[in-house]
Amino acid sequence: MAGRPTFYIDRCLGKSVAAALRAAGADVRVHDDHFAQDARDEDWIPDVAARGWVILTKDKNIRRRGHEREAALTAAARIFTLHSGNLRGRDTVALFLRHLDAMEQVALALRPPFIAVVGPTGIEIVRPAPDTE
Repeated sequence: MAGRPTFYIDRCLGKSVAAALRAAGADVRVHDDHFAQDARDEDWIPDVAARGWVILTKDKNIRRRGHEREAALTAAARIFTLHSGNLRGRDTVALFLRHLDAMEQVALALRPPFIAVVGPTGIEIVRPAPDTE
C-alpha cells in the first residue's frame, strides 16, 4: 500500500508488537530508538506527532491525564490504544495485527488529533476535548 503510515510503538508495548507489525509489512519505529526509557509522555508525544507518526500504546489513560491529553491534542497526535492494558503479549500482538489494515485506513483518513481504542470487535474513535473526561 503506497503511503502507509509509520507506527510509533510506545515503550509499554514491548518489542514483540514492533516485530510482528514489521513482519506484516508495517513501517514501525520503537520508543527506545528515539527517546530515553524514562521520557515522559507529554515530552515525546509532540515530537512523534510532528514526525507524522501514528502512536500505538496500551496506555488508554493518555486521554484522561491532563498534561498527556493536552500534549496529544495540541500536537495533533494520532493515537491508537488498546481497550485493556492487561492483555498478554501474544493477545496484544494478535489484536493489533487483526486491525492493522483498519488502523492504517483510519490513520490516513481521519484528521488529527484523535485517539482510537482498539478492541476485539474493532476500533472506536474518541476525540477528547481538553475540558472533558
